Amino acid sequence: MSDIPEEKIERIKEKMKEDNIKFIRLQFVDINGTVKNIVIPFNGEDMSELFNEGMLFDGSSIAGFVGVNDSDLVLKPDIDTYSRLSWRPEESATCRFICDIWTADRKPFIGDPRGVLKKSLAHIANMGLQYNIGPEPEFFIVDIDENGYPMPYDNAGYFDVEPLDKGPDFRRELTLNLEDLDFEVEASHHEVAPGQNEIAFKFKDALKTADAVITFKQAIKAIVDNMATFDQLDYRVTFMPKPFFGVSGSGMHCHQSVFKGDKNLFSDPDSENGLSKDALYFMGGLLKHAPAIT
Repeated sequence: MSDIPEEKIERIKEKMKEDNIKFIRLQFVDINGTVKNIVIPFNGEDMSELFNEGMLFDGSSIAGFVGVNDSDLVLKPDIDTYSRLSWRPEESATCRFICDIWTADRKPFIGDPRGVLKKSLAHIANMGLQYNIGPEPEFFIVDIDENGYPMPYDNAGYFDVEPLDKGPDFRRELTLNLEDLDFEVEASHHEVAPGQNEIAFKFKDALKTADAVITFKQAIKAIVDNMATFDQLDYRVTFMPKPFFGVSGSGMHCHQSVFKGDKNLFSDPDSENGLSKDALYFMGGLLKHAPAIT
């Protein structure tokens, strides 16, 4: 583990004091992409040990990580992932750092999904390449009927407006909260199915995008839950691919590109379809590996 400069740690500590942070979430995902965290109090004390040495935790309690005989793993916060959680109380604010997972002898843990992605990105970076991805996550906002069953919270369709679309207030509040989390929201709208919505955000490099998708899903669920509690309604959010029979399911289109410097390697304006051979081989690779990916 390389040491983080002390001045950088001091800057983030001052930022946390400005944001009135009282609690720190050390966040990671398991092999299924489920968000996990450990919460520690923040009293303004020295944080060099946390950022440089990390925090031990019991990896045997996380499904698919390690056995009980080799249970010690280390959460090492990525200092560049600091974010105040806008849906938590301001008077005792909470922030989060996304963590990399290391073994007790300070080596990257092979079961850490974020670590696997970082290893792959380092490999293509050595080839002078950058992989960008821009997702369009779709989700349903659902209400609970009198029998306790979920149902779409409106009957609107693609690009509908009020009063058929009951989601503008939701999407406005979600967009404002996502912008507080440093998302660059490009567009939001009602999707094809009743109760279905989409909020698209700007593409970035693959690591930042993967972190953003996890934050996006967690934030939207928490924000809608808070709004429903405030309005005394029983709204929930689901990213399930097919929660309702007979209507469009949810997907997540992913716009992808590989750049070498300022050049988009997927573009060839002289080809019949505007795509380069690199792009065609890339698509062939996705099709070949689709069973493993899914």
